[in-house]
Amino acid sequence: MALHRLSMRLRQTVTQACSFHGTVCGQQLGAPVESEVPARGEHAISRTSEGDPASHTEHHVGQHYTLPPKVLRSLFPHGLPPRFQMQVKTFNEGSFMVREPALELISYLKRANYTKPALRYLFYGETGSGKTMSMCHALHYCFSQDWLVLHIPDAHLWVKNCSELLPSSSRPSRLDQPIQASQWLRNFRITNEHFLSKIKTTRRYVWTKRESTEEGRPLGELVEQGVSRVKSSSDVVGALLRELRLQCGAGGEGQEGFRLVVAVDGVNALWGRTSLRKEDKSPVSPGELTLVHNLRKMLKNDWSGGAIIATLSWTGSLFKPRLSYLPQELLGEEGFDSLDPFVPIPVPVYSEKEFESCYQYYIDRNWLQHPHSRTEEGKKELLFLSSRNPAVLERLERMPQPAVLLFLMVATAAIPSSRGSNECVQRNFGHGSVVCECNSTHCDSPGIITPPPPGQYVSFLTSQAGERLEKGQGQVQNSSTRAVLRLTIVGYQKYQKIKGFGGAMTDSAAMNILTLSPGAQDQLLRQYFSAEGIEYSVVRVPMASCDFSTRLYTYADTPGDLQLDNFTLAPEDKNMKIPLLQRVQALSSRPLRLLGSAWSAPAWLKTNGALIGKGTLKGKPGGKEHKTWAKYYVRFLDEYKKYNLTFWAMTTGNEPTAGMMTNYSFQALGFTPERQRDWVALDLGPALNQSQHQHIELLILDDQRLLLPHWAKVVLSDVHAARYIHGIGVHWYMDRITPAQFSLSTTHHLFPEYYLFGTEACSGWTPLDRGVKLGSWDRAEDYAHDIMEDLNHFVTGWTDWNLALDLGGGPNWVKNFVDSPIIVDRTRDVFYKQPTFYSMAHFSKFLWEGSQRVGVSFSLDSDLESTAFIRPDGSAVLTVLNRSDKDVQFEVWDPAAGYIPSISPAHSILTLIWAAH
Repeated sequence: MALHRLSMRLRQTVTQACSFHGTVCGQQLGAPVESEVPARGEHAISRTSEGDPASHTEHHVGQHYTLPPKVLRSLFPHGLPPRFQMQVKTFNEGSFMVREPALELISYLKRANYTKPALRYLFYGETGSGKTMSMCHALHYCFSQDWLVLHIPDAHLWVKNCSELLPSSSRPSRLDQPIQASQWLRNFRITNEHFLSKIKTTRRYVWTKRESTEEGRPLGELVEQGVSRVKSSSDVVGALLRELRLQCGAGGEGQEGFRLVVAVDGVNALWGRTSLRKEDKSPVSPGELTLVHNLRKMLKNDWSGGAIIATLSWTGSLFKPRLSYLPQELLGEEGFDSLDPFVPIPVPVYSEKEFESCYQYYIDRNWLQHPHSRTEEGKKELLFLSSRNPAVLERLERMPQPAVLLFLMVATAAIPSSRGSNECVQRNFGHGSVVCECNSTHCDSPGIITPPPPGQYVSFLTSQAGERLEKGQGQVQNSSTRAVLRLTIVGYQKYQKIKGFGGAMTDSAAMNILTLSPGAQDQLLRQYFSAEGIEYSVVRVPMASCDFSTRLYTYADTPGDLQLDNFTLAPEDKNMKIPLLQRVQALSSRPLRLLGSAWSAPAWLKTNGALIGKGTLKGKPGGKEHKTWAKYYVRFLDEYKKYNLTFWAMTTGNEPTAGMMTNYSFQALGFTPERQRDWVALDLGPALNQSQHQHIELLILDDQRLLLPHWAKVVLSDVHAARYIHGIGVHWYMDRITPAQFSLSTTHHLFPEYYLFGTEACSGWTPLDRGVKLGSWDRAEDYAHDIMEDLNHFVTGWTDWNLALDLGGGPNWVKNFVDSPIIVDRTRDVFYKQPTFYSMAHFSKFLWEGSQRVGVSFSLDSDLESTAFIRPDGSAVLTVLNRSDKDVQFEVWDPAAGYIPSISPAHSILTLIWAAH
């Protein structure tokens, strides 16, 4: 099989990539021209005046050369990669670095025999090694030699983003992408304009009953057909590729030949899976796309007179990100077999010499302005922090400013970032999307987000396709974009204010966090609580054991100890939860809200004499057992206060209905709403009021919203109980069978002075969908949908369950294994951030305490779900969830600010932020 035929060749190539000069294996091409590299001086020369890529040699390696503006506009009409595009805009010039991989390819192109089938050249290497720019350098050579250039700059977009997907009119089994095809044809026309009148069609092409392109017509007419008649653009691309394949290298009497270069960036996207779906919800395979089908044919070397250049990328490896970068890993068997044989060209990471040149280039152009960046010490810090990667170097100015690190400032606008201060290291486990792997030294994070100035907006996108809080920005428009769908912000409709978002520090969560190395522990906690992370502000703390413990215990297991003389915190508190909570409190960017919940009273206080199963407190409210249980709450708060941990709120007990169920399998304490009402009025309320914890807010229920509004009516209608109560805690487990309008909204309207707060939720709890699913996108959408539904029905915050679990969804003493936004693999000292982590981030990061919900109106029915808030700083925040299989274009109209054009990709969560006043 092809995967095995070239394995030895690729192993050799990988070994050679460690040295700077790669060689080609298994190809009779001759060795590249060898030139002596001049000795380095104290500083590398950063620029060369030699602008002709055909004249570049190894003497120029590491130096920048400038492309004329006209060449840039013609050769790259689609634009360069974002960081290079920003350089062009800022410096008013486009400069490429001369690197060995591009020189190697150019040397092959100079000596290839073009009467033979086209050779395929494949750039591969680690992320950030410069594969795309090496290809661009080679394309400049071809362009300067008057080759016809067929360039696919982002192949993964053909299988990932599609604003319109239509059945093909010519091939019913295929699907057209007319908008993408038409745009590509426009760019092709710009690059190859002088060829379009010279090359003639070899046959007649019929588009409709009335439209056709006749044989012998200029190729420009064919291209114009696809540009002006968008519906036929996919078929036009196929016809264009056919003509180029047939005529490339042709010559002879009366006919002028041409050479053709086919260049595909991220070619591995053409095999594998797509993120597209048909109308019946079934997935689309790449081969069903007309564009991909025709491009695959172009990549066959069954034509002569040119060359095929391709790169491999993690981005192109949709749904199959790999830690390895080898061709057999990223292409898969089908892709490898389709391209075999090819000439592998390794692209090593930037050398120290190349970094020196890049650094000097930026200094010369005043790109780096901080004084420290111009010192030897500062340069060493940049070298260390960027790992010699220019892309990372340019992002360092957005890092927070701890005293020990280099601080950078950019001369003009900040370089747009795609995924925060660090890239997500993606892993795919086959559950619909990817996780981001983190360890003690690396973890992606959104970074500190500053509000956009008036007239601008920022966006953050998370999607099934792999984006994780991907940042964008733009200008608020003064006039409508005339999008069919408009979301109008109704600022005068004001509702509830946000209290916070967070998760639970259970025994299991603490155990899992502490199995990591100290560095990885710190990374995990920062991901949740720091200003660079997703800024959780709520931590739910179980009082003693729950199912997510490894044993059954309470703080007062001595029978008959009504005065709680033997009350003592457990080792799980003193050695695990409390130290971690203290660390969280120290690094939290926002005031920490601790929320306490008890699962069961000590067995000797209960009617069934056990922590599990059906059982209530002995006696009646006002009696000794009920008063001891109230005193237990006060003692818990007293003990935690000794560790400088003060609670914001307590619930009246986790899921009181569970303790009313026969044979309930883990810790529970039963209450009816009537007994809970009386216990609060006679025991718990007075005990808290007479203690040093009078500030504590008390939440009733802490159970399913299915029980509302009845539970609230029983408890809050009693003035003696209601005076001690501040809010109502709800769990999410029965939400699908309980309309929010009739439970949450009705309760709010009945008792508007008591807030609603989400106190527990997790995925993987149902028998048919049990446990951990690494990378599950369905669960991410479930989270986002439930949070938005809650917020749109007066809920003021939302608390996830375990902060971290192991790969099995535990530990859990009763084997009630579930999922968590962070999963720990202690054997590798890593943790995985699930898609649900990013669902939480879209709310916890951007909705500050005190943010007030406002109205949103839709101009027509839509699959989109949304919620909008005005933050205390005056910024508006709109979050949009798209659970459909189609991209949805829309515009936002805020009468206080203007119009924002946007698109919600299929299966995505999008947050927009702008200045509302």
